[in-house]
Amino acid sequence: MENLINQENLEDIREFIESKIADVPTNYILVGAIGSLLLSGYLKKIGKNQASSVIGKLSIPIIAIGLAKYKDAIKSEFEALTETQPETEFHS
Repeated sequence: MENLINQENLEDIREFIESKIADVPTNYILVGAIGSLLLSGYLKKIGKNQASSVIGKLSIPIIAIGLAKYKDAIKSEFEALTETQPETEFHS
């Protein structure tokens, strides 16, 4: 069986994922990641170890995506603030 993820199509996969999550607010992604971690913990507590492991492993990339998107949002807000504020000069 051929490996579906390789260097040739990795960029295409990244662009596909970014296009799908572009309209999803960062808060929703981060809340979903926290929810998946909580669900993983609950499943482990009730003895569903295999399901807990799968959900827990999925939550890590969700957290990474949410944090990267949050970083980009903060960076764009900072740039917007610095562009709108006129530079003031201090004379002594």
